[in-house]
Amino acid sequence: MRFAILLSGCLAFVTTSLLNGGQFSETRYLPPLKLDASELDAILSKTHSFLNAVNGPTGEDSARESVKLGVRGHEIEIPHFSLASSVAFPNEVFAFSYTYYQSDKPISSVTIDLGDSSRRVSVNGESADKIGALSNLLEKDLRRYGTPIGGTKFRRSVGVCLSMLFLTSLMIGSAYYWKTRSYSVLGMPICSALGFLLVILLPWNRLLPGFVLYQRYSPFFLIRHVSQISVLVLVASLAGIPLSYFLSRNKR
Repeated sequence: MRFAILLSGCLAFVTTSLLNGGQFSETRYLPPLKLDASELDAILSKTHSFLNAVNGPTGEDSARESVKLGVRGHEIEIPHFSLASSVAFPNEVFAFSYTYYQSDKPISSVTIDLGDSSRRVSVNGESADKIGALSNLLEKDLRRYGTPIGGTKFRRSVGVCLSMLFLTSLMIGSAYYWKTRSYSVLGMPICSALGFLLVILLPWNRLLPGFVLYQRYSPFFLIRHVSQISVLVLVASLAGIPLSYFLSRNKR
């Protein structure tokens, strides 16, 4: 009896392995991204054309496609292929995903999931060559719009470090002012307090997101560069601490 159970278990495992042996999968993780709707449209159109060339034209019943956008905390789903610029949304969107599924094809599924905490491209199917080609294509096209700063992990780590730095500088600067009673020393605690307030009060999840998509009618210069302006103000506050110290030393 035990032998029969063991034999049936082994046969089931071998059968499952053989059935899944023809399936391949690739997942690529991306850096923080910043692009506008027309740039994403070009990538989606290229992906759609690639899938039609590999799997054949998508029929109404053979393939399923959907697009999801995160708008102001709400998720909007479009149950068919749709370009980003064809959807009316506010100046910026911080989450976007595209999914494609068609069984028993060289490429059976594609997922483009772009958000604040993670950004990934996942391709599955029966053809390893086609899966690798599409994965490389998507990764190459999307990485062109990568930015070195942004995302949940970046904000948390940098935010904690800057908060500790500004608080330490605020305590040292206040103690130094209390000891010298010189108004020229006030620049240190003022810059430290300003920098700490910027760290805790500014909406960094909107200023330094892991992913942001702009609509074509956005006032690009102001909106697309507000994060850089905020970072420059923060850096100026940080640089003002040692500058205030050396200026006070020179006056003395």
